[in-house]
Amino acid sequence: MADLESKIAEVAEQPKSYENDGEKITNHSLQELTEADKYLGRKRAARNPFAALHGAKMSTQGPEK
Repeated sequence: MADLESKIAEVAEQPKSYENDGEKITNHSLQELTEADKYLGRKRAARNPFAALHGAKMSTQGPEK
């Protein structure tokens, strides 16, 4: 699958639909593409549940004072 972020930027610069030599071309809406990007991001995060802990501080000494 192509890089979705670059595809979103590419579609943002193009019209929603246009006609070229009698062939009508319609792009996906930006909303559909951003929803797909969010879905794929959540899917990647679900594969590695420990990825959310990268900013957490682990301590076994109890609360700091």
